Amino acid sequence: MRSKKMRFTDLAETAKQRLLEKDQTFQDKSERLVGLMRALDIVPTKRASLNGHWHMLLGAMIVTAFDEKTTLDISTRRKGNLSDAGLTTNMIKWLDSLVKTKMLIPANGASKALGALLLSDYLIEQIQ
Repeated sequence: MRSKKMRFTDLAETAKQRLLEKDQTFQDKSERLVGLMRALDIVPTKRASLNGHWHMLLGAMIVTAFDEKTTLDISTRRKGNLSDAGLTTNMIKWLDSLVKTKMLIPANGASKALGALLLSDYLIEQIQ
């Protein structure tokens, strides 16, 4: 069980830094998740060349959460807070889709991305 929590805006910053490090294993895991999310229609394939960096960041955030044995902690769903943190407002929609497909599991039993989100066993298998 993952007991450590990390606000997803902090997780995004850590993931951005890790993407800049050019760690090929990390890159490969993140890209594999992006492919899976596109195949499951969690992130759109339309305009992927325009928004692909956001999809890659989301994949990198999930891999970072796995590596750091932490949850993705969603403390707010306000779009203004996402913009202030330099993130796309679509991030919440994509996280909601990950919850709907049971790839992320809310610790509080919610039906949307709110609170601590645990990585599902299936998601962990895809990362490893």
